[in-house]
Parts: sequence; structure tokens; C-alpha cells
Amino acid sequence: MSDLFFRSPKNPILKPQSDHWWESKKLYNPGVIFDKGKYHMLYRAMGAGENWKSSIGYAVSDNGEDFHRFNEPALTGVDEYEMRGLEDPRITKIGDTYYMAYASFDGVTPRLSIAISKDLIHWDKKGPVFADWQFEQAGGVRIKFDDGKPTIKPKLTEWSKSGAIFPELINGKYVMMFGEYNIWFAESTDGINWIGDQTPFLNPRLGDYFDNTFVEMGPPPIKTEMGWLVLYHGINDKHWYQVGCILLDLQNPRKIIHRSISSIFKPEMSYEMTGIVDVLPGGLHSLQKMNEKELQNFIIESDKNNTMPRVVFCCGATLVDDELRIFYGAGDSVICTATANIQDILHLVK
Repeated sequence: MSDLFFRSPKNPILKPQSDHWWESKKLYNPGVIFDKGKYHMLYRAMGAGENWKSSIGYAVSDNGEDFHRFNEPALTGVDEYEMRGLEDPRITKIGDTYYMAYASFDGVTPRLSIAISKDLIHWDKKGPVFADWQFEQAGGVRIKFDDGKPTIKPKLTEWSKSGAIFPELINGKYVMMFGEYNIWFAESTDGINWIGDQTPFLNPRLGDYFDNTFVEMGPPPIKTEMGWLVLYHGINDKHWYQVGCILLDLQNPRKIIHRSISSIFKPEMSYEMTGIVDVLPGGLHSLQKMNEKELQNFIIESDKNNTMPRVVFCCGATLVDDELRIFYGAGDSVICTATANIQDILHLVK
């Protein structure tokens, strides 16, 4: 189904920039919103300094391909719970307020957090969204890959990330889908403090599916004539990150109308098939200790040994007229975009 999308010939549309210390190593997983005739991108950026700390950059475009980026990050981690950075923003506008959902990372545990803005430039960080939500108690199961094989890892408590807020109130409440390994719903009365469900809404599927190992939320849901279109990431037992979709009822988004059998977008191009992928064996803690030559040799060997994850990771999607444009991180290293006709996507449901 990946032929539904047409990749931009300008891909990658954003790459690391050596003269910007905070995005000199890699940049990826952008949240994007189309507002007032422009595409506004908030993206995860990583410099090569101590701990490869993530921050969030800001860029603007008239056409969704040629972006002007700002010289300084829009948000950086300051407090103890975000000392290793801010990750994977998703952007939603409700009324005159922009809501950014992102993960604050202290080096051990990611915590889903919220920041709000009136202009997409000045942000007020509100901190972690959950006062009391426990990953394992809510049915979460953590999967890691050891020697290329998925393995259950125990003992996670506060692990929360990948939050995407619906672009309008539903039954008078703010509603969000979030999660890695499983996907949950959460609700809020103010868009800042949230209560997460105690049971996963979407789980991986047993069998030969693109999402048979775990699932992770994608960009904010998109309202269509047939229902809420939700893009999500399916990870299979070969450690491929692919994009699937579900369609939810407009009045009751907890009701699934359709779930794609196959992925609708998957890694295919050279810039999607390799890179400094965060979930390479050993993780970023090991990768950051390598010099440039050691790092490149490690990537080459991972590719040869079939332990290289293949990653397209989409945190941003826009619908302008009938054009569905996705923005995604490729190989956790660069930012790309692709387009599809929304009617072609909805035809899968019909």
C-alpha cells in the first residue's frame, strides 16, 4: 500500500546543520500544523555535545517542502525531569491555542508533557500531564530487541510518551491518544492535566502483520467525512517501523470503524533504511561514546547483521484540500515528506 504516497523529490527536506550546535548530529520526528496559509514544523533535534541532548526546533514553509528554520531551538530541557531533552512533538490547535505534546526525558524515563502557545514561537511548558498513571498497571508491556529478536522487558512505571491531541473538544472534553508499545486514550478538562485510561485501546496483532510486535501513536487525528483518521506506527518482529491507519467514529472515537490490514507507508528509500537509529543495539548511551569512524562502522555492521531497524516515524500530518501530507523522521536522522490523496486513503475503508 506504500504506493499510495508520493515522496518529495526534495527528500530529505531537512538535515542536520553543522553551524547550529543543537541540531548538528541529527533531526527527526517533526510535528506539523498547517495554519494561516503556512506549514509550521516543530521538530526534534540533537547536537553532538554531552549526552546528545534533544531539543525542539521550529521551521516554517509555504509549500511543505522548502522550510526556513530558526537559528535557536524553540524549547530546551531545563528541569531535572527533562535533563536529557525533549522528544517527538505533536502539534494541535484548539480555539486560539496551540498545544504541543512531547516527551520529557531524564535519561531513564520519558514522561508525556504539554506546552501551550498563542503564536508557535513563545511556549509555556506545563510539565508532565499525568499525576497518577502507571504504565504496567494500565496494561503496558515493554518490548526491546536483543540480537535482532523482540524480548519482553519488565518493570516500567511512569513510562509515557507519543501523545496526540484531537483538534476539537469531544463531548466537552479534550481527548488524546498516546503511548508506545500500546496505545491508550486520555481525557482532560483543561488540556493540561490529563487522566489516562487503565486499559489499552490498541494492541499489536498476533500473526504476520506489520504491527505484530508493538504499536505507537502517530500524529494528531485528522477529521474526515467518514470519521477520525488516525495514523499510527506498527513495529514488526523484524524491527521495521511502518505506518498504518485506523478510522474512528466521529462522535465516539473509541469505536473503531476500520483498521488497516497492511501498512500504508513503509521504509523503502536509502535515506529511510539506515541512519543513527536510537534503538540500535546498545541505544544512544553506547552510540554517543563512539567517535565518528566507530559509529559509521557500527552502522555498517548492524546493516550487514540484519539488526539495523528500518524506520519511518511520523508525528506530523496535514490535510489541505484533498492532499494528505505526512512529515516523518527517516532513520532517526533526517526529515522527509510525502503526499497522498485523502480519497485514496478513505477508499481503503470503503
